[in-house]
Order: sequence, then C-alpha cells, then structure tokens
Amino acid sequence: MRKKQYKFHINDTKLDKKMVELTERGGFKIALFSMAAMTVLGSVVIASALPAINKHFEEILQNQSGIIANFTLEHLDILTRLVLTIPAIFVVILSPIAGLLMDKFGKLKFIFPAMVIWTLAGISGFFLNDIYAILISRSIFGMATAFIMTGASALLGDYYSRGGFNRRENALSWQGFYCAVGGAIFISIAGYVSSYSWRYPFLVYLLGILITLLAFFYLFEPRKFKFYNHTKVEAKTNYWQFLPIYFIGFFIMVVYYISPTQLPYYIENHLGLDPKYIGISMSISAFCYGIFSLSYKSIVKRINIKTIYILTLLIVASAFLLLYFIHDFLAVLMALALLGMGGGIMLVNNSAYLFSICPENARARAYGILASCMFLGQFLSPIISQPIVRQIGLINAFLVWAVMIYFVGMIFLFMKTKSN
Repeated sequence: MRKKQYKFHINDTKLDKKMVELTERGGFKIALFSMAAMTVLGSVVIASALPAINKHFEEILQNQSGIIANFTLEHLDILTRLVLTIPAIFVVILSPIAGLLMDKFGKLKFIFPAMVIWTLAGISGFFLNDIYAILISRSIFGMATAFIMTGASALLGDYYSRGGFNRRENALSWQGFYCAVGGAIFISIAGYVSSYSWRYPFLVYLLGILITLLAFFYLFEPRKFKFYNHTKVEAKTNYWQFLPIYFIGFFIMVVYYISPTQLPYYIENHLGLDPKYIGISMSISAFCYGIFSLSYKSIVKRINIKTIYILTLLIVASAFLLLYFIHDFLAVLMALALLGMGGGIMLVNNSAYLFSICPENARARAYGILASCMFLGQFLSPIISQPIVRQIGLINAFLVWAVMIYFVGMIFLFMKTKSN
C-alpha cells in the first residue's frame, strides 16, 4: 500500500511530522472524535423522554399545593424543555473562560476532570425525583460540557493544522460524522427505553466512562510541538472579525434545537404516535447530520464558503415549510432529514471557516466564544419558540420559523468572506 503523503512547512521538525502520523491512527481518531461526540449526546439523547418527564411531574404537582408547586405546574412546559437546554447557558458563560485558560495552561488538564464530572452529573438524572434537582444536575453537566467542547474542538484545530489544509477539513467532517452517527444510535436506544421509563435515557451517560479512558490513553498535549506559537500574539487578534461566524453559530442552534424541544410533542400530541417514534425521527436527523458532515470535505472543493452558508440556510428553512404543509410522520422524517443535512454542513462549514482565519494560539479562545454563542442559541431555543407556539400554535409556528430562516439566508447573500 502506498504511504499517504502530507504537506509540511519547511521549518517543521521531525517531532511535528511524527505528530501528523500519530493523529492519523485509528485509535487516536476514535478517542478524539468520541470526546467531541459527548457534547452532542449531552443534550439530544434525552429529547424523547421530555413528554414523559412533563407528565410525571405534572401528576406529582397536581397533588401538591403552595406557591412553588403552583408556579412550577404553571411553567412546567418550559421547565421540562430546560432539562434539555439548561446545560447550554453554562456553556455560554464558561466556554470563553475555558478557552482563555486552555490557551494559557494547556487543554487536557482541564478536559479529563470535566469528562468525569460530565459522566457523574449525566447519570444523576436517573436517581432524582424533583424537577429543580434535575435542573441543578443538568447545570453542573453544562459546566463540564463547556470545557469538553471547547477543548475538543481546539485540540482538533491543533492536531490537524499541519500536513495540508485538507487534513483539518477532513478531521472536522469526521468529527461531525462521529457526533451524528453516535447520536443517532444512542438517540434510538434512548427513544426505545423511554417507552418504559423517562429515567432510562439518563443511563446512556455511562458511556462517558469508556470515552474518558480512551482519551486518557490516546490524547496528548500539542503545546510541546514547534508549530504551536507560544508567543502572546493572541492579544492582537481582533475577535470582532468573527462576528458573522458567531451569529450563524447562535442562529443555527436556535433553529436546530426546535426539533428536539418541539417535535416530540408534535409526534405524540398531533400525530398520536408512541414515544419510540420520537427516537426514530431524531435518529434520522442525526444520521443525515453525520453523512453530510462527512461530505463537507468534498462539497467545499466545489462550492465556496459563502454559497454553502446560503444553501444550507435554504435547506433548513425548507424543512420547516414541509412540516407546515404536510402533517404526517413521513413528512416529519423528510423534514428532519433536511434539517440534519443543512445543520451538519453548516456547522462544519462554520468551524472550518473560523479555524482557517484564526491564529493558532488564539484558537481555544476564539472557538470558546463560538461555543458560547452556539449554546446560547441552544438554551434560548425553547424560550424563543415556546411563546410563539403558545400564541399561534405549533403548526403556524413552523411557517414563522421557515420565513425567518429564509430571511437570514437572504442577508448572507451580502456577507463577505476572507481566506487564511
């Protein structure tokens, strides 16, 4: 078999070239991409349990009295959705801080403890029987997620910054694929077991033990390599230049998380289907997300970054338009396939564009801000979408979201992109 050739800078050392060989090994990639997948599994894996969680606590609160019980019962629809998205607000707060610390002190010394906390906080939902206790555990879970997500993506940018620009695009595509396919598998499992109890999906977080062990044995700190610029030029980086990237990161997550926070209720209440169909439909979205994330490295060779932004926004808008016009489970599957397709390509495109124009030693901080924007969108998604649903109903809300996304797509026609 012919050995794969990579492109190196003239001043790269043998150690830098060795790093390229190490990061192309199968075990290393599984460890790195599985760690990134933890941040995806963190939220959507319990989406299928939301209606059951809502029903469980509604029955408990109806037998209680008092100001707190009445308040909780009145706002239970939003509180239940926050079980899915409240980790995001802590990622919003902590990701820039995590990026700053990791750029200064290294990444793995923060990532490994965060992975342990992620696992413990994740499975705690199985044992808790108070909606506010669950929200607290999910908050701790979000703190850990901030460090894992920021560190995993910054490490990817470091590991694959040598050996040719396409290595980074290829790695980002594979990361999206791992996140989505892993998500599809475990969302399906969670959807099935949630038919028996809303508690069982929380046990999926036990997977964090295996991923932590893989990361501990395979990953290494890239700061020791010559290519990593240790001077403090990150202070000169103008982060305002990344504003369009940060905006689209926020916006696409607001839109993407409409599906796990609203469609489970649509499938059960409007279509009258069993919760296992929720897991099936969510897995379709995740699977398409993965397939088209993987295809990004081929797409970007044929279509420029600006065009990819516009086309993916049009695809996502069309998904909601389909849900507005056709009301059956097949339409849900088709819409979620489109949503996964557009979201997968969009998020890889956004990260790839950021890494291509950001200095190496400012990557963790720059991506930390992007992660903050993305998770702010995730957190605010039910807070933004639910009042619209209350006012005009879920079906009409699909049309509102479609029009809004089409409008943002038109705005991006005027966006200027730059190259590294």
